[in-house]
Amino acid sequence: MTTNPSLNPTQAARVPQKPRKVFRRIKVTRVKQLTPHMVRVTFTGDDLAAFAWNGPAAHIKLIFPEDGQSEPSMPDPDGPRPTRIRTYTPRRFDPSAPELDVEFVLHGVGPASNWAAQAQEGQVLVVGGPGRNYEIDRSADWILLVGDDTAIPAISTILEALPATMKAYVILEVSDALEERELNSPAQVDITWLHRGSAQPDIILEQALRNFQLPAGDGRVYVGAEASVMRRMRQYLLKDLGLDASRIITRGYWKVGDTNYPDHDYGTD
Repeated sequence: MTTNPSLNPTQAARVPQKPRKVFRRIKVTRVKQLTPHMVRVTFTGDDLAAFAWNGPAAHIKLIFPEDGQSEPSMPDPDGPRPTRIRTYTPRRFDPSAPELDVEFVLHGVGPASNWAAQAQEGQVLVVGGPGRNYEIDRSADWILLVGDDTAIPAISTILEALPATMKAYVILEVSDALEERELNSPAQVDITWLHRGSAQPDIILEQALRNFQLPAGDGRVYVGAEASVMRRMRQYLLKDLGLDASRIITRGYWKVGDTNYPDHDYGTD
């Protein structure tokens, strides 16, 4: 183990070590086309018996095959990071099966989207996680969920976990009406679908947020979108509307021009 040379041995011993991510081999059992640009892939595998569902809007790492591979190699904890590794939301987990559902946006760019477009029963990926999830404050009066296509799986899991006493306002941007689908929740839900058509992604989403009148009472906001647009929306919520940062979670799910954007962009830099 390498320690910080500026620390004495006692101090170095107190530095917490980040736990190594556990990776598991998973196999495709079902593929379902949800909309023209969204596909749900169901995985199983003996290793999934130890997978721990930890709540809505969590994230996992999926490793995809390199060129010439039939399935990806299991990563070496002490080796280099796999080049074809992407972040997704675990959409559903059934520990009794065990089964894990992941929903993919078919945007036509990158190894993950390309793989999902041809996914078939029997194909193998490697999964790591799950990572940090979204903590729902059940004492809140309402929640506002704002996102584009990439945030729909996370927002869906949040909606399903809400208490019936909460009011949920949802603003979702998709390419067209064919991408709309039913979203379930115990809560009272008011959903607005935005169709961007040929417009630049997330521009109409940002405008819709600015046009939204926040309800009275104690609320929470979750935003998942393109990273630069997410930052503008976060600043609007904080500076213009005066919301407390503790009431807001913002996530940059992707970034224009970056095919391997990290999963830990909360826009707080």
